Amino acid sequence: MNDGWLGYLIIGLVIAWIAAPGSWTNALWYAAEYRVGTSQVHVSTRPTDCDWGRAPLGDKGCYYNATVAAYNAVGDVVGGDNAPRYGRDTKTGKPIVSYDHGKTWAWFDGPTVPDLTVKTVDVEWVKLTD
Repeated sequence: MNDGWLGYLIIGLVIAWIAAPGSWTNALWYAAEYRVGTSQVHVSTRPTDCDWGRAPLGDKGCYYNATVAAYNAVGDVVGGDNAPRYGRDTKTGKPIVSYDHGKTWAWFDGPTVPDLTVKTVDVEWVKLTD
């Protein structure tokens, strides 16, 4: 039996992924990343005003970047681009928090560390310039 069909299948899946609507592929991607169902991922429509093929044709000097916020059951941001990171101090075991992606840490002064289980994910688009 020829195993060449597996290569064709992989190429076909890659082409389907590229050609598929972005909202569907983004939902699938973030659902897998945050281990939630695709129905729990809310992706806003990506604006097209920076697209090369949009009038006037050519480079517009801008692009859109996805920003992600993942929420737990009570609505606390527990994942995504600007989410705080939680941990425990190695000497005391007390909870600590970082608001700069783990560069600096401070004592967590809340009553309890939030549940870090992601329940919903929101994806929005931010316009950036070259």
